[in-house]
Amino acid sequence: MKPLIFNRVNLLFLALLAVVCFLPSRREIDGAVPYLVVLGLSELLFLVQYGRSRKKSALDVGTIAFLILGFWDVMSRLNLTNPVLVPPPENVFFVFVDQRVLMLQSVASSLRLMLISVGIALVLGVGLGLFVGWLPRLRGAVMPIAHVISPIPALVTTPYIVAIMPTFQAASVFVICFSVFFPTFQSMVQRVASIDRRIIQSAEVMNVSTPTMLFKIILPSCLPGILSGLTGTMRVALLCLSGAELLGAKSGLGYFVKKFSDYANYTQVIAGIILMGIVVTVLTMLIELLQRRAIRWL
Repeated sequence: MKPLIFNRVNLLFLALLAVVCFLPSRREIDGAVPYLVVLGLSELLFLVQYGRSRKKSALDVGTIAFLILGFWDVMSRLNLTNPVLVPPPENVFFVFVDQRVLMLQSVASSLRLMLISVGIALVLGVGLGLFVGWLPRLRGAVMPIAHVISPIPALVTTPYIVAIMPTFQAASVFVICFSVFFPTFQSMVQRVASIDRRIIQSAEVMNVSTPTMLFKIILPSCLPGILSGLTGTMRVALLCLSGAELLGAKSGLGYFVKKFSDYANYTQVIAGIILMGIVVTVLTMLIELLQRRAIRWL
Protein backbone atom coordinates (compact mmCIF):
# COMPACT_ATOMS: atom_id res chain seq x y z
CA MET A 1 0.00 0.00 0.00
CA LYS A 2 1.29 3.45 -0.87
CA PRO A 3 2.02 5.79 2.04
CA LEU A 4 -0.80 8.23 2.75
CA ILE A 5 1.28 11.23 1.64
CA PHE A 6 1.55 9.89 -1.91
CA ASN A 7 -2.15 9.49 -2.72
CA ARG A 8 -3.55 11.72 -5.44
CA VAL A 9 -5.69 13.87 -3.13
CA ASN A 10 -2.74 14.91 -0.98
CA LEU A 11 -0.68 15.62 -4.07
CA LEU A 12 -3.45 17.83 -5.44
CA PHE A 13 -3.66 19.60 -2.07
CA LEU A 14 0.07 20.31 -2.12
CA ALA A 15 -0.17 21.49 -5.72
CA LEU A 16 -2.94 23.90 -4.77
CA LEU A 17 -0.84 25.28 -1.93
CA ALA A 18 1.98 25.86 -4.40
CA VAL A 19 -0.39 27.67 -6.76
CA VAL A 20 -1.61 29.94 -3.96
CA CYS A 21 1.94 30.72 -2.82
CA PHE A 22 3.70 31.21 -6.13
CA LEU A 23 1.21 32.26 -8.82
CA PRO A 24 0.11 35.92 -8.82
CA SER A 25 -3.57 36.50 -8.05
CA ARG A 26 -6.21 39.06 -9.03
CA ARG A 27 -7.67 39.03 -5.56
CA GLU A 28 -9.35 42.20 -4.35
CA ILE A 29 -8.16 41.80 -0.78
CA ASP A 30 -4.74 41.47 0.79
CA GLY A 31 -4.13 37.89 1.79
CA ALA A 32 -5.66 34.51 1.12
CA VAL A 33 -6.13 33.21 4.67
CA PRO A 34 -9.83 32.24 4.30
CA TYR A 35 -9.07 30.34 1.10
CA LEU A 36 -6.15 28.53 2.74
CA VAL A 37 -8.42 27.66 5.68
CA VAL A 38 -10.93 26.15 3.24
CA LEU A 39 -8.18 24.10 1.61
CA GLY A 40 -6.93 22.96 5.01
CA LEU A 41 -10.40 21.98 6.22
CA SER A 42 -11.02 20.09 2.96
CA GLU A 43 -7.78 18.16 3.43
CA LEU A 44 -8.64 17.44 7.07
CA LEU A 45 -12.08 16.16 6.10
CA PHE A 46 -10.48 13.91 3.50
CA LEU A 47 -8.05 12.49 6.05
CA VAL A 48 -10.89 11.79 8.50
CA GLN A 49 -12.96 9.99 5.86
CA TYR A 50 -9.89 8.14 4.58
CA GLY A 51 -9.14 6.93 8.08
CA ARG A 52 -12.68 5.55 8.48
CA SER A 53 -12.08 2.79 5.91
CA ARG A 54 -13.86 4.84 3.23
CA LYS A 55 -10.71 5.07 1.13
CA LYS A 56 -12.21 4.75 -2.36
CA SER A 57 -15.05 7.17 -1.70
CA ALA A 58 -12.77 9.67 0.05
CA LEU A 59 -10.22 9.51 -2.77
CA ASP A 60 -12.86 10.04 -5.47
CA VAL A 61 -14.65 12.90 -3.72
CA GLY A 62 -11.41 14.59 -2.67
CA THR A 63 -9.97 14.32 -6.17
CA ILE A 64 -13.03 15.91 -7.78
CA ALA A 65 -13.21 18.70 -5.17
CA PHE A 66 -9.54 19.66 -5.47
CA LEU A 67 -9.60 19.42 -9.27
CA ILE A 68 -12.54 21.85 -9.40
CA LEU A 69 -10.86 24.27 -7.00
CA GLY A 70 -7.55 23.95 -8.83
CA PHE A 71 -9.07 24.54 -12.27
CA TRP A 72 -11.03 27.54 -10.96
CA ASP A 73 -7.97 29.03 -9.23
CA VAL A 74 -5.47 28.48 -12.05
CA MET A 75 -7.82 29.82 -14.74
CA SER A 76 -8.38 32.92 -12.63
CA ARG A 77 -4.69 33.50 -11.95
CA LEU A 78 -3.85 33.12 -15.66
CA ASN A 79 -6.51 35.75 -16.54
CA LEU A 80 -8.49 33.26 -18.61
CA THR A 81 -11.82 34.06 -16.92
CA ASN A 82 -13.95 37.16 -16.58
CA PRO A 83 -13.04 38.59 -13.13
CA VAL A 84 -16.61 39.89 -12.64
CA LEU A 85 -18.56 36.78 -13.68
CA VAL A 86 -15.99 34.27 -12.40
CA PRO A 87 -14.20 35.93 -9.48
CA PRO A 88 -11.09 34.31 -7.95
CA PRO A 89 -11.81 31.76 -5.22
CA GLU A 90 -9.82 33.83 -2.73
CA ASN A 91 -12.27 36.71 -3.15
CA VAL A 92 -15.28 34.41 -2.85
CA PHE A 93 -14.11 32.74 0.37
CA PHE A 94 -13.10 36.09 1.86
CA VAL A 95 -16.82 36.99 1.75
CA PHE A 96 -17.38 34.45 4.54
CA VAL A 97 -15.18 36.68 6.73
CA ASP A 98 -16.21 40.08 5.43
CA GLN A 99 -19.98 39.37 5.44
CA ARG A 100 -20.08 36.87 8.30
CA VAL A 101 -22.66 38.79 10.33
CA LEU A 102 -25.07 39.17 7.41
CA MET A 103 -24.53 35.52 6.44
CA LEU A 104 -25.29 34.29 9.95
CA GLN A 105 -28.41 36.46 10.09
CA SER A 106 -29.50 35.09 6.70
CA VAL A 107 -29.01 31.48 7.79
CA ALA A 108 -30.87 32.08 11.06
CA SER A 109 -33.77 33.80 9.28
CA SER A 110 -34.14 31.04 6.67
CA LEU A 111 -33.84 28.20 9.17
CA ARG A 112 -36.38 29.75 11.52
CA LEU A 113 -38.98 30.11 8.78
CA MET A 114 -38.20 26.69 7.34
CA LEU A 115 -38.37 24.80 10.63
CA ILE A 116 -41.65 26.44 11.60
CA SER A 117 -43.16 25.70 8.18
CA VAL A 118 -41.89 22.13 7.96
CA GLY A 119 -43.06 21.45 11.50
CA ILE A 120 -46.59 22.63 10.69
CA ALA A 121 -46.65 20.68 7.41
CA LEU A 122 -45.40 17.46 9.03
CA VAL A 123 -47.91 17.61 11.87
CA LEU A 124 -50.79 18.25 9.47
CA GLY A 125 -49.58 15.75 6.86
CA VAL A 126 -48.96 12.93 9.33
CA GLY A 127 -52.08 13.64 11.43
CA LEU A 128 -54.52 13.98 8.56
CA GLY A 129 -52.85 11.15 6.64
CA LEU A 130 -53.29 8.88 9.63
CA PHE A 131 -57.05 9.44 9.79
CA VAL A 132 -57.63 9.46 6.01
CA GLY A 133 -55.61 6.28 5.57
CA TRP A 134 -57.53 4.56 8.36
CA LEU A 135 -61.00 5.36 6.97
CA PRO A 136 -61.52 3.77 3.52
CA ARG A 137 -64.49 5.93 2.57
CA LEU A 138 -62.71 9.15 3.51
CA ARG A 139 -59.62 7.95 1.66
CA GLY A 140 -61.64 7.31 -1.49
CA ALA A 141 -63.10 10.84 -1.35
CA VAL A 142 -59.95 12.80 -0.47
CA MET A 143 -57.17 11.10 -2.39
CA PRO A 144 -58.44 11.91 -5.93
CA ILE A 145 -58.46 15.60 -4.96
CA ALA A 146 -54.97 15.33 -3.46
CA HIS A 147 -53.70 13.68 -6.65
CA VAL A 148 -54.91 16.68 -8.66
CA ILE A 149 -53.47 19.37 -6.37
CA SER A 150 -50.18 17.78 -5.33
CA PRO A 151 -48.43 17.88 -8.76
CA ILE A 152 -48.70 21.69 -8.85
CA PRO A 153 -45.17 23.01 -8.13
CA ALA A 154 -45.13 25.20 -5.05
CA LEU A 155 -42.72 27.63 -6.73
CA VAL A 156 -45.31 28.31 -9.44
CA THR A 157 -47.72 29.63 -6.82
CA THR A 158 -45.08 31.72 -5.02
CA PRO A 159 -45.60 35.08 -6.84
CA TYR A 160 -49.37 34.91 -6.30
CA ILE A 161 -49.08 33.82 -2.67
CA VAL A 162 -46.58 36.59 -1.91
CA ALA A 163 -48.97 39.11 -3.49
CA ILE A 164 -52.09 38.11 -1.54
CA MET A 165 -50.61 37.31 1.87
CA PRO A 166 -50.40 40.14 4.42
CA THR A 167 -46.72 39.52 5.20
CA PHE A 168 -43.82 37.81 3.48
CA GLN A 169 -43.37 35.49 6.47
CA ALA A 170 -46.95 34.26 6.11
CA ALA A 171 -46.45 33.73 2.37
CA SER A 172 -43.23 31.77 2.96
CA VAL A 173 -44.89 29.54 5.56
CA PHE A 174 -47.77 28.83 3.18
CA VAL A 175 -45.51 28.02 0.22
CA ILE A 176 -43.30 25.67 2.24
CA CYS A 177 -46.30 24.00 3.88
CA PHE A 178 -47.84 23.51 0.44
CA SER A 179 -44.67 21.88 -0.89
CA VAL A 180 -44.19 19.59 2.12
CA PHE A 181 -47.76 18.79 3.15
CA PHE A 182 -49.01 16.87 0.10
CA PRO A 183 -46.04 14.47 -0.29
CA THR A 184 -46.15 13.81 3.48
CA PHE A 185 -49.93 13.40 3.50
CA GLN A 186 -50.05 11.07 0.48
CA SER A 187 -47.14 9.00 1.74
CA MET A 188 -48.77 8.66 5.16
CA VAL A 189 -52.10 7.61 3.67
CA GLN A 190 -50.36 4.97 1.58
CA ARG A 191 -48.40 3.63 4.55
CA VAL A 192 -51.49 3.39 6.75
CA ALA A 193 -53.54 1.75 4.01
CA SER A 194 -50.83 -0.82 3.26
CA ILE A 195 -49.91 -1.70 6.84
CA ASP A 196 -49.65 -5.42 7.53
CA ARG A 197 -53.18 -6.67 8.24
CA ARG A 198 -51.86 -9.16 10.78
CA ILE A 199 -50.86 -6.24 13.02
CA ILE A 200 -54.37 -4.79 12.78
CA GLN A 201 -56.03 -8.15 13.40
CA SER A 202 -53.83 -8.85 16.44
CA ALA A 203 -54.79 -5.46 17.90
CA GLU A 204 -58.49 -6.04 17.17
CA VAL A 205 -58.37 -9.36 18.97
CA MET A 206 -57.17 -7.46 22.04
CA ASN A 207 -60.15 -5.10 21.60
CA VAL A 208 -58.07 -1.91 21.66
CA SER A 209 -59.75 1.46 21.19
CA THR A 210 -59.46 3.46 17.97
CA PRO A 211 -57.12 6.13 19.47
CA THR A 212 -54.88 3.36 20.80
CA MET A 213 -54.91 1.66 17.42
CA LEU A 214 -53.99 4.88 15.60
CA PHE A 215 -51.43 6.42 17.93
CA LYS A 216 -49.82 3.43 19.65
CA ILE A 217 -49.87 0.81 16.90
CA ILE A 218 -50.21 2.32 13.42
CA LEU A 219 -48.25 5.55 13.96
CA PRO A 220 -45.17 3.83 15.45
CA SER A 221 -45.27 1.34 12.55
CA CYS A 222 -45.16 4.25 10.09
CA LEU A 223 -42.48 6.20 11.97
CA PRO A 224 -39.45 4.73 10.15
CA GLY A 225 -40.90 5.74 6.79
CA ILE A 226 -41.71 9.23 8.04
CA LEU A 227 -38.16 9.81 9.28
CA SER A 228 -36.56 8.33 6.17
CA GLY A 229 -38.27 10.99 4.07
CA LEU A 230 -37.08 13.94 6.15
CA THR A 231 -33.94 14.52 4.08
CA GLY A 232 -35.87 15.08 0.88
CA THR A 233 -38.48 17.10 2.76
CA MET A 234 -35.89 19.55 4.09
CA ARG A 235 -34.30 19.99 0.68
CA VAL A 236 -37.63 20.73 -0.96
CA ALA A 237 -38.49 23.16 1.84
CA LEU A 238 -35.20 25.04 1.48
CA LEU A 239 -35.65 25.20 -2.30
CA CYS A 240 -39.13 26.70 -1.96
CA LEU A 241 -38.02 29.10 0.76
CA SER A 242 -35.07 30.34 -1.30
CA GLY A 243 -37.38 30.87 -4.28
CA ALA A 244 -39.81 32.84 -2.14
CA GLU A 245 -37.01 34.93 -0.66
CA LEU A 246 -35.94 35.99 -4.15
CA LEU A 247 -39.26 37.81 -4.56
CA GLY A 248 -39.93 39.89 -1.50
CA ALA A 249 -37.83 39.01 1.51
CA LYS A 250 -35.71 41.39 3.56
CA SER A 251 -33.61 38.62 5.09
CA GLY A 252 -32.62 35.03 4.43
CA LEU A 253 -30.36 33.09 2.09
CA GLY A 254 -32.39 33.85 -1.03
CA TYR A 255 -32.42 37.54 -0.10
CA PHE A 256 -28.62 37.48 0.34
CA VAL A 257 -28.14 36.20 -3.21
CA LYS A 258 -30.79 38.50 -4.71
CA LYS A 259 -29.46 41.58 -2.95
CA PHE A 260 -25.97 41.27 -4.43
CA SER A 261 -27.08 39.99 -7.84
CA ASP A 262 -29.03 43.24 -8.29
CA TYR A 263 -25.69 45.06 -8.08
CA ALA A 264 -23.88 42.49 -10.26
CA ASN A 265 -21.64 41.61 -7.30
CA TYR A 266 -21.15 38.00 -8.33
CA THR A 267 -18.40 37.42 -5.77
CA GLN A 268 -21.02 37.74 -3.04
CA VAL A 269 -23.56 35.80 -5.12
CA ILE A 270 -21.27 32.79 -5.51
CA ALA A 271 -20.46 32.91 -1.80
CA GLY A 272 -24.20 32.90 -1.04
CA ILE A 273 -24.74 29.88 -3.30
CA ILE A 274 -21.90 28.04 -1.57
CA LEU A 275 -23.44 28.94 1.80
CA MET A 276 -26.74 27.39 0.69
CA GLY A 277 -24.90 24.19 -0.19
CA ILE A 278 -23.22 24.14 3.22
CA VAL A 279 -26.55 24.64 5.01
CA VAL A 280 -28.18 21.81 3.03
CA THR A 281 -25.24 19.49 3.73
CA VAL A 282 -25.27 20.22 7.47
CA LEU A 283 -29.05 19.74 7.67
CA THR A 284 -28.75 16.43 5.82
CA MET A 285 -26.07 15.22 8.24
CA LEU A 286 -28.17 16.22 11.25
CA ILE A 287 -31.25 14.46 9.87
CA GLU A 288 -29.27 11.29 9.18
CA LEU A 289 -27.95 11.43 12.74
CA LEU A 290 -31.54 11.78 13.99
CA GLN A 291 -32.60 8.79 11.91
CA ARG A 292 -29.83 6.62 13.32
CA ARG A 293 -30.54 7.64 16.90
CA ALA A 294 -34.35 7.55 16.77
CA ILE A 295 -34.88 4.48 14.59
CA ARG A 296 -32.13 1.96 15.16
CA TRP A 297 -33.28 -0.32 12.37
CA LEU A 298 -33.16 2.32 9.61
